[in-house]
Order: sequence, then structure tokens, then C-alpha cells
Amino acid sequence: MSQNAHTLHLFFEDSIRLKYAQLVYQYIAEGNTAEATRWAAKLGVALADLWDAEWFNQQVTAAPGYLQLNFDTGTSDPLPLSPLVALFGHGLQAAVLDVFYDQVGETQRMYFDKGQWVPRQYFLALYPHLQAIVEPAHDPDDGDEPGERAAADAHDPAKPLSVARLAKDEAKKRKEAQEAAEAFVEIAKAMGKNGVKNTMDGVIGVVVLGSALKGLLHAAVFTVVTVLLFKGLWLWLGLGLVLAIALPLYYATRTHSELKGDGGDGDGDTDGEAAAVGS
Repeated sequence: MSQNAHTLHLFFEDSIRLKYAQLVYQYIAEGNTAEATRWAAKLGVALADLWDAEWFNQQVTAAPGYLQLNFDTGTSDPLPLSPLVALFGHGLQAAVLDVFYDQVGETQRMYFDKGQWVPRQYFLALYPHLQAIVEPAHDPDDGDEPGERAAADAHDPAKPLSVARLAKDEAKKRKEAQEAAEAFVEIAKAMGKNGVKNTMDGVIGVVVLGSALKGLLHAAVFTVVTVLLFKGLWLWLGLGLVLAIALPLYYATRTHSELKGDGGDGDGDTDGEAAAVGS
């Protein structure tokens, strides 16, 4: 069974809140929800914000100055950002989230400071002493320069972004993806009820129609802009009319070919094979 493996390093501002967080996650690992809830309350956060019941294989490692959490999630689960959102308001100073995507064999590492998702270099400039903790040790046998592999694994934002905003954006993307999937299912059901035997062809038809409308919109925009900016009203209106016919046909044909996998080379190959058989 494929899964995403997470390593979360948490660095707190003081030892007291580090200890509270340690007790919360140790009791979670032991399955003692009552005690975990009690210590989460002392930390000032709800247990539901610190842990998702769907996460599994949890392990807790306490070290001087930081806490390391290891746990797994399903491959379709979102990034575990809720603990960071909650803890940055209750004593967490910095964190590093390491995710290994088992399905593709790739690692993604994200760096956080004072409630913001920050670039790797920014983080290491602030906390150079943490590099040995949060990044894998350099292996000369890999043939990479020191830090090269860690830099490749880093998932950096274009600019610092609040963790709360990141979590909100991720939730929005997830909701949109879910809505798109549900819409696809509804389209398929509706086509089935209306006697469309090949549901995929029906969906392709909807997408092609959308492309045609896109071409019509582009033609309309072109016509309006050129009429406003250049002389020759009837000339540009005439050209706009031509584009209103040509662009939708072009977009629709191109989209249909891409979805169906049609191509000019395929026809040529077929003709060649037919000629060979005929000879």
C-alpha cells in the first residue's frame, strides 16, 4: 500500500511548551486520547488541530531543543499543516516538514519560521545550526556536492507566505479538485440517462464545446480592441466575424485531436501500411 511518509521537526521558543507538545504527541502515540487532550489544553490548542485521526504509524522523538514527529498519511491526503497553524501561535518558533511520496519516490522539504513558509536559504541563514538536524547527511557515494541533494528536495515559495494562508490555499485547491471530480461524475450520470452510450465521448464533447466558446471569446476581444484602437470600422468588424468562425473551429478541432490522440503522422503510417499490404 502506497503512502506518504512525513518527518516534522518542531523547534519551540522555550522548554516548557516543548515539553507540553512532547507529552501531547507521546500520549497520541500510546493511544491515550484523554491525556493527550489534557496536555493540548495546557498548551492552549485543541487536540484536533494537532493530530488527524487518519494519520498513522506515528513515532515521537524528543531531543534537546526540538521534537521530531514521524507519521504516514494516505497518498491523496493533504499536507499536514494544521499542527503548524495551531502551534505557531503557541510557542513554536521554527519547523521543517519533510514528505516522502512513496508512489513517485520523491522527497519534498518545506521550511517554516515564525508562522511563515520560507525559502531554504532564508531558513538556513537564520538557523545554520539546524541544518544537520533537518537535512540528510551528505553521502560522498551519491556523487553530489554537499547540500546539493537537500537543495533539490527543497520546496520553496516565491516569497515568504503565512502558514495560515498556505493551509487555506491548499484547502481551496482540494475543494476545487473535489468539485471537479463530482462534476465529472454528474456529467457522466446525466449522459447515461440521456442515452449516451460512450460517456467519455460525451465528456470530450463538453470539453470541445468549451474550447469553441474560448475561441469565440478571443475573437470578440480582438474585434473590440481593434475597433477601438484602429481606423477602418467595417474592415475590423469583417475580420472579427471571420475570426468568430475560424477560432472556435480551430480550438475545437485542436482540443478534439489532443483528447482523441489523433495526429497527421498516424494517418500517414496507416496509408503506408495499407500500401504495403496491397503490394
